[in-house]
Amino acid sequence: MHGKLLVGVALGVTLGAGCTPSVDRQGGDAVPAGSSPGSVSPSASSAPTPASSGPGTPATAGATQGAPVSGTSGPATQVGEIRQTDWPNAVIRKLTFCSESDDAVAFRNGSNGFDVPCRILPGGAQPVYGEFIVEEPANAPSTEDALVLVELGNANAARRQALVPVQLSDNGRGRHAWPAIRGDQPGSGADQVMTFVSYRLVGQNVEATVRTLDGGTETRRWRKADGSGNWARY
Repeated sequence: MHGKLLVGVALGVTLGAGCTPSVDRQGGDAVPAGSSPGSVSPSASSAPTPASSGPGTPATAGATQGAPVSGTSGPATQVGEIRQTDWPNAVIRKLTFCSESDDAVAFRNGSNGFDVPCRILPGGAQPVYGEFIVEEPANAPSTEDALVLVELGNANAARRQALVPVQLSDNGRGRHAWPAIRGDQPGSGADQVMTFVSYRLVGQNVEATVRTLDGGTETRRWRKADGSGNWARY
């Protein structure tokens, strides 16, 4: 399967349904980790960053060369939990963007180590934190979720990026992914890749500046399409 990805990647995302009713979780503003509210530093990217929407400054991750190099996160509602994740070495279940067959993807030093690798937070990207995933089950211990950038493919071949929502498992220890927001299919050339230049949470929605296949930039927005965590662009 992985050999075919050198010329194009087309992976779907599936999600196992829970047995308890879903509960909408409220999103919130976020600032860079280690900073006080209102002290957001400009991104290192030369690409434009979406403007804030509503009070406060939603989380943002900036990038150059199509991979965010700095990120933001919000004030923790609970110490620990999802923010304690060692993302470069995380094990994430249901991350089918990286693999259609494996139940879990194990990262080591930011990569799953395959010939056609899946990399988490490439280019020094940072996770964005907030309460934005449909909670399942309703008594899950997590009060905060993460949005992380993942890239599938070799740097000199066809690549595809996705924004992946990640939530703690109901035991508070495991991490599992929800349906991803996938970038466009890559073009025929190695440099024809849609990349997420910046991304942030605006309430329960996701907003991103993307670099398109032709090198231009545009703002895209997604909101939840259903209680299973699928996303719809609007």
